[in-house]
Amino acid sequence: MNVRLRLWTDADLPVLEAVNTHAMTVHLAGPETAARVRRRHEQYVRGWDTDQPRMFTVRRLQDDAALGSIGWWQSQWKGAECFETGWAVLPEFQRMGVATAALGLMIEEARHRGLSGILMACPNVDNVASNAVCRKAGLAHRGTIVDDYRGVVMTLNAWVVDLGARPQITPPRP
Repeated sequence: MNVRLRLWTDADLPVLEAVNTHAMTVHLAGPETAARVRRRHEQYVRGWDTDQPRMFTVRRLQDDAALGSIGWWQSQWKGAECFETGWAVLPEFQRMGVATAALGLMIEEARHRGLSGILMACPNVDNVASNAVCRKAGLAHRGTIVDDYRGVVMTLNAWVVDLGARPQITPPRP
């Protein structure tokens, strides 16, 4: 599916509300309260003016429909500063390549903005779809980590890409 990224705006709160369901958050400690969703939205809107999360809505090119969200934020991995990424795709647009395309575009955007160092994604080991997105987008699996997210201890896969490295393109075989 052809997608584009748009900076997160006040108009994007419905995207967060739509993905705040049990089915969409089963690998993320469950749904958040309405107040927490609103706070997250405000962080996303303000993020472009601070060092807070840099969030985008994922939009369909044909009609600009919102398909989900993706972004990056500062984090740490193995004791060093890095960037972390996460995404959500609305249920009706899943299994269409939206997340993989959005992750590729977001990596390009991060590089365009001059980010360097490691970008990591940490999907739950049981989240087959998100782990597949990481693999398809060219991130390298670097083991598992155990983390506490909102009071729930989770085992996560660590997928990484070096933002300073340009992807190696293999020429097609004749």
